Amino acid sequence: MAIKVGEYFLNAGLISEADLQKALSFQKTQPAYLGEILFKSGKISETDLLQYLSKQFNVQYITSEKLEKMAMVNPSDVMPFKMANDKVIFPLKYSINNYRLTVLTYEPQNIVLFDELKVMLNGVNSVVPVVAVSNVVKALILKQYSNDLTAFDRLVRNNIPINSNFLKENIINLENPNDVEMANRINDVASMDEEKINQENRETFSMIVNKAELSGQKVDLTSVTTSMISSMPSWVREQESQLIELLRIFSNLLDSARGDAYFAHSQRVAILCKEIGEAINLSEVEIYDLTVAAYLHDVGKKIHLTALDIKNNTNTEKMRTYSQIATKLFVGVQLSKLSLNCLENMYETYNGEGFPRGLKLNEIPIGSLILLLVDTYDIMTRISNIPPKEALQQLKDTKFFSDRIIDALDSTQLISESDSSTNNITAVVISQKRFDLDDIADKFGRVNIDVIKARTIEKAAQLIKDLKDVLGFILCDIDMPGSAITPMRLLAAIKHKKEISEIPFYFFSQYSIDKNTTVAANALKVAGIFANYHPVEMTRKIAEEIRKS
Repeated sequence: MAIKVGEYFLNAGLISEADLQKALSFQKTQPAYLGEILFKSGKISETDLLQYLSKQFNVQYITSEKLEKMAMVNPSDVMPFKMANDKVIFPLKYSINNYRLTVLTYEPQNIVLFDELKVMLNGVNSVVPVVAVSNVVKALILKQYSNDLTAFDRLVRNNIPINSNFLKENIINLENPNDVEMANRINDVASMDEEKINQENRETFSMIVNKAELSGQKVDLTSVTTSMISSMPSWVREQESQLIELLRIFSNLLDSARGDAYFAHSQRVAILCKEIGEAINLSEVEIYDLTVAAYLHDVGKKIHLTALDIKNNTNTEKMRTYSQIATKLFVGVQLSKLSLNCLENMYETYNGEGFPRGLKLNEIPIGSLILLLVDTYDIMTRISNIPPKEALQQLKDTKFFSDRIIDALDSTQLISESDSSTNNITAVVISQKRFDLDDIADKFGRVNIDVIKARTIEKAAQLIKDLKDVLGFILCDIDMPGSAITPMRLLAAIKHKKEISEIPFYFFSQYSIDKNTTVAANALKVAGIFANYHPVEMTRKIAEEIRKS
């Protein structure tokens, strides 16, 4: 974005080439947005910068003059000071009717931050950014949260940098007769009659929020309290879990229609994308949005295209068409911008050979690169039956992916040689989910453990009876809906039958496991419980325990 900013102001005749080069050199030693550097150095005006950002990101903007005149409100009723200060954002308005939060920010493009706010603040379904200069946002935070009436003088007019000790060192003393500027401000406020103050408050507020929205709603910022927000239903995580489950069912139906070879392909891609996201420390919101994109990545596609098609220059026109499907299909759907970005750019490559725009390096959302990598890897290893190590090397040779995510994929699939020292072990694995059975069998196969699959508890019981003399352990999905015999009853029956009571019994689940179930399982001496299970970690753990026993 930096060069785009520079070119914009250079073409507009507001800066010279020398100004741009000097700003770029400064940026290398003092990382900051180029537009802010040009503004703070006096090369462009505040309005010039805000108009550019407003046009670039299709958002409203507010100048420092208008924000300084903003009436005193109670922002802590909507957002705690620490959050506002740490993230340099200010809550302008919360609309209780549609759970929309309008925030002031100097980073209107930071969609990750806005998605995080929806998770961190209960009762917030959407975030609308309004842009201002960074020091202006900081000054507004100090003024509104701490009643610091000199903040705009220091941070905006005098451009004094803020520091961590600032709040402690600058407690306002309204009785200080030497503070002439402060006294003048107090006198100005005191001399205003109530009607004038109310009128100014209304005018200032209307500058900040969307007037069309105000005309249809009677809720203002001061009417929303922290207790109101905290008492709103905490449905965000529950809705997310339900959406993921619906997407899983939908994607499995879609994949099944393409043939047995593709069964659970999208689910495998989603799980592995999540694992890589965790490995490279993406935020919870980024991982969730990437998971949504992974479940939807094949919707609307008649043939399957991967990174290998880009490398071999096959189906070029199809690739270009498919890269635009997400924009057309999901334009009317309330997907996050991050999920849409992952889908819209999933055929872009790190070296610039992708579609549709030939983006490269950090121009591409990290989620898009992960999605293309995992999608291709799953097709290679699970459908084309290419050995994992060979597939990984082929993907690395394309130069389409950063070393960071290639290494993360490698680490998620890695099972050390010490784990494979187990020999002649047989296990019964029970699950109604065919994908889980296949995936777990694949992982245990790498450590020389033979898996006998059972999709019903009745079938598993017969297998356990027949194999009791050679059985190393039992692994059971705790989620077996519709089964006449519950997994817990199976565990209890095994523990009460002497000849098989010592066989290690493990539970696993794709989801969290409630406390009562955990207590009951431990009372029956379950060998281990893997909630929200990670298949590779579960394999390592069980293999290590069996090897030691």
